[in-house]
Amino acid sequence: MKNNKLSDFIKIRIQIGKSFYIGPGKVILLENIDTLGSISSAAKKLGMSYKKAWRLVKEINSASPNKIILTNTGGKGTGGAKISNEGKKFIDSFRNIENKVLIEANKEKKYLYKIFEKKTTEKEYD
Repeated sequence: MKNNKLSDFIKIRIQIGKSFYIGPGKVILLENIDTLGSISSAAKKLGMSYKKAWRLVKEINSASPNKIILTNTGGKGTGGAKISNEGKKFIDSFRNIENKVLIEANKEKKYLYKIFEKKTTEKEYD
């Protein structure tokens, strides 16, 4: 387990309402849609089917009173997607929460690894 970082083990998942969860996978999709301007291009870059990407887009937009992903229907050159200002704020907030959790977890890392020192060494996790 050499060269493992806490970010490899700790994943933030936020529950909104009773049944909607958003975690790093959906946030990465949002970030790629924002960067690439296309759901299709974002899905392709992530190795995700277009159908799955669209399902996630609908799920994300359905969970919010304001659209997070804005789409423009059309063919090549006329279609596209972008992230709304509300969506960009959400991405920033999610990443801030994620960073704060990792900073705090890193402070406790040595203690956590001491618990298991008979089986492993801290060097394996640095």
